[in-house]
Amino acid sequence: GRREGRGVSRLEQLVTRHYGTLTPSEMRIADRILEGGDLAATSTATELADEAGVSKPTVTRFVHKLGLESFREFRRLAREGRPAEPGSPVDLLRRELSVTSGDLGVLLHETSTSEVRNLVGTYEGLDLADVTRVVDLLVGAREVVFVDFRKNHPLAAYAATLLNSLRPNVRSLPERGTSPADGLLDLAVSDVVVMFPFRRAQQDHLRTSEAIVDRGATLVTIGDRYPNPAAQRATVHLTTSTDGPGVFDSLTAAMSLVGLLATAVANRLGDGAQERLDALEDAHAIFGTFVAGEQRPARVGEERGT
Repeated sequence: GRREGRGVSRLEQLVTRHYGTLTPSEMRIADRILEGGDLAATSTATELADEAGVSKPTVTRFVHKLGLESFREFRRLAREGRPAEPGSPVDLLRRELSVTSGDLGVLLHETSTSEVRNLVGTYEGLDLADVTRVVDLLVGAREVVFVDFRKNHPLAAYAATLLNSLRPNVRSLPERGTSPADGLLDLAVSDVVVMFPFRRAQQDHLRTSEAIVDRGATLVTIGDRYPNPAAQRATVHLTTSTDGPGVFDSLTAAMSLVGLLATAVANRLGDGAQERLDALEDAHAIFGTFVAGEQRPARVGEERGT
């Protein structure tokens, strides 16, 4: 039968959070866990060591490095559930058809269920200290740059639009007609760059994250549980759940988290954010952005007085 995803599990959260501190041998265990499957939930410590090609003491050190007291606790977390396996849109389309058989009603039900699960799983899995650190960085940075590519570029642009309403010196990359290299040229150590790496790692993420770190700026990533060179270089990585029956990964939780961070920044900035929002409203009035005096449309029948 079909395995229902339940968002990002606590074990996968731990593995992703500690990935950058692992030794190469421990990373082999982490990679096997994050690949999906029931290995972590069903294997003994010896079997897990054999599958990862490491020693049993390495498994023990790996478990302790995650902050867990025993392999039994590790197994318990693994059995809490796991999201669907990674793959390309082609793979996801095959999975979607196997679940819905092309039935729109089934797709509606499966999507609504999984989106709620993604939101709950994401927020339950977030570490308050990590979120607080990101808010601190977004408030205190000289400049904040949101950057991503292909399908996730609109997410970076959306985040930049929200934050630009609250504080100055915010932009998104790459801008039309430019490359990331152009936009990162003037980065300083007091700047923060936010990237959105999801599922399949791209060369753009690899090269851009290297450039950001080399220039001394702080890198923050918002993505999923899958290993990514950008997330591994980040000062903070916030993990969101992207599962669902659709052809493409769900970014619902990521969009929600962007909105939450913007609200938290506004709360922290206080009067400064309010003054900037007021100035933005004045600018909208000058440019006539919104239709003056627009009323809500009448309901069907109301315009006839019925």
